[in-house]
Amino acid sequence: MTYNELKPKLLITRPLNSASDFASFFEKELQKNQIIISPVLKIKFFKRPKKLQKSHFVIFTSSNGVKAAGEASNSNIRAMCVGNRTTKLASSFGYSAEKFGDNVEQLIITLCKDRKIKEEILHVHGKYTKGNVVTKLRGAGFLCNEWVGYDQVATKLSISALNAVKRGNKIVLPIFSERTALLLKEQISTFDKCHIIAISSAVENVFLGIKLGSINRAKTPDLAGMRSLTKKILKNVLLE
Repeated sequence: MTYNELKPKLLITRPLNSASDFASFFEKELQKNQIIISPVLKIKFFKRPKKLQKSHFVIFTSSNGVKAAGEASNSNIRAMCVGNRTTKLASSFGYSAEKFGDNVEQLIITLCKDRKIKEEILHVHGKYTKGNVVTKLRGAGFLCNEWVGYDQVATKLSISALNAVKRGNKIVLPIFSERTALLLKEQISTFDKCHIIAISSAVENVFLGIKLGSINRAKTPDLAGMRSLTKKILKNVLLE
């Protein structure tokens, strides 16, 4: 086994576009062959319904929700968003976008303080979603409905990703959702060389009782938090 093969691998399993964006943060720290992009989810967008064009208030909890909704029919559509990236994208798509928090819980709290909205609010999200946004907002007295704008289709890890694990490489593995964690658990037989960066306690819980290289949770459940912790763990693994 060569020295290069012993170097840690950064395994990114996000959907392709998001994975490529995340990988770009680490190109200076790692050689090209140390970054493995192998999505376990593929985004499939659905046809937009007419009701979307009539909505004056929308909730976007992910950038894929924005992409599913497409360009705003006019600049008067108010978009209440989770995270800086989603807010910025919604704004570029022509929505009057505002960040309502870094996660779903913060969005709900912020929205409940702003009780001026009497019209229907439409939550655009994927087939697999967490947080019960619609149920919680209805319980708080809002008129809220939802549209499933895309599916997150499960896919298999690439041969190069599986081989990296089988060869005993140290793997730095950022995981952005509980579903991704469950899919990885189905496909990877051993995690003893994997240094997992979890976005949430739900991700951590998937690996309870499993032998790991290490597991750490991001300080904030967002892209910035995951990027920061991944850089830290990569540096520690490189120094081992």
